[in-house]
This record gives sequence, structure tokens and C-alpha cells, in this order.
Amino acid sequence: MSRIPLTVVGGYLGAGKTTLINRILTGDHGRRVAVIVNDFGDVSIDESLIVGAEGGVRALANGCVCCSAVDGLASALADIVALDPAPEHLVLEVSGVGDPWAVAQWGRTPGYELDGVVVVVDPLSIRTWVDDHYVGDTVRNQIVGADLVMVSHADDAPGACVEVGEWLTTGMGVPVLVGTDVSLALLLGRRRVEIGGGGGHADHVATSFVPGPVKRAELRAWLAAAPSPVVRVKGFVSSDEGLLTAQRFGKRVEVVRARSDVAPVMSIVCHGTELTADVWRWCALAGAS
Repeated sequence: MSRIPLTVVGGYLGAGKTTLINRILTGDHGRRVAVIVNDFGDVSIDESLIVGAEGGVRALANGCVCCSAVDGLASALADIVALDPAPEHLVLEVSGVGDPWAVAQWGRTPGYELDGVVVVVDPLSIRTWVDDHYVGDTVRNQIVGADLVMVSHADDAPGACVEVGEWLTTGMGVPVLVGTDVSLALLLGRRRVEIGGGGGHADHVATSFVPGPVKRAELRAWLAAAPSPVVRVKGFVSSDEGLLTAQRFGKRVEVVRARSDVAPVMSIVCHGTELTADVWRWCALAGAS
């Protein structure tokens, strides 16, 4: 029997974890995802979406299931792995003061495999919490133990998102994705063994951002003008022709029509241990927000 990939979602109080969890549970994404939450009261699932409830597990109309961990995580994991049909993925929410990487060790439980750790941060408060005398170490440990950091409230505070994204990438050494309204393909399937605990190999750094709408010719010109530290670019971009897939391998540029079920996001990989000023200026030309 194949094992269920387990992704841990963490982040300090008020970061936006519940918003992300609700979107996973109620989204029309076509995947059988199981979610373990601290308490059913934390999520706002429309009663009309609940098609069954048994053994502490709520089955939803879109094929997802939600299970509360208030009676113990081991019990919740056992309930999930016993489901028939089995979920394609498990998302485990950690409390706001918990250590996501420590909780991720439950991915070694029989029937499961660890997929990765995603930490959500609020761009308006994260730097204050990191510097806080009482909770700073907790918040910092959450971030540095992540395979991916998602900056929430992108629509409400776009300027702060860009600033915090740069700070997280250059100062904390973690891969960053701005916004929580992304396709599950970007959120799940992180696989720590593939991307490393701190964002890849020691001589490379990666980041992600949401590009602004562009014309195809402008997009090709932008990709071709990438600064020398940039070694890989891949993502989805809105354009006057619809959604485009944009890639750069070394000096080769490729721009083609994309599927309609993905969200705009651009990921880059650079030589070095931090993103340089010219790389950030180049990202800004793509309308990163």
C-alpha cells in the first residue's frame, strides 16, 4: 500500500493558517485531501458541504475530509489512514505556538511519508514577532524549519509583502511564496528531501513571487534580461493572451500557453546564498506584488 504524503502547515497566531486550511478544504481542486486541525471550531466549513461524519472525521462534498486532533494526534492519524478510499494527501495544522518541524516527525508514522513544512506569516507583524523578547525564538524557529514560507494578506499589503519576502529570503534563507491563494500543486508536493531544509543547496537560493499581467513580448524580454546570478526561472504569468507558462534554462527562454487551472506565480533559483540587489530590481520589473 502506498504511503500518504503529509504536509505540515504552521505559523504564529494570526498569520493566516485557518484561511489557508479553509481554502484547501472547500476548494474545487479535484484532489482527495485530508486535513487534521486543532479543533473543528477553528474552521468555518459550510454545513451544506458536509456529506458525512463518522469516527471524528467529516467528509466533504469535494472529496476532502477534516479531522479534529483534540483527542490526540495519533488517534487522528489512525482515523485518516483507515479511510477507504484513502486520501491522496494529508495536511496537518500546527497550533500557533507549536514547532512545525517537530510535529512533522509524525510523517514517519506507518502509512505516511513526510512531504514538507509550510509556514504562513503575516507581513505586517512577522518582524515584530521575530524580535519579541518572549516569542521571538518560537517564531524564528518556525520560519527556519520551513520548506516554504507563504506570505499572507498579499492583496491588503502588497508593499509589505515584497519587503518581507526580501527579508525572509536574504535574512532567513527560506524559499518564499507571496499569497495563500495558489494552486495546491504549488503548496503540496514540497518533498524536503528534494529541496532541502533551508531552501536548497548551500550555494543556491530560491524565492517565488506573484508577477503582474504582461504582454508575451514583454515577458520574453524580461526573461532574457535576467541578471547573471539567475540560473533557473519557471512559473505562470497572466497576459493579454491568457495564462502563460514561462521558463528560462540557462540562456534559453520558453513561453507557451498554460493550463487554465493554475495560479500566476514565478519561482527563481540563483547562485549564491542571498538574492542580490540587481535580482530584486529585475523581479520588480515583472510587477511582483
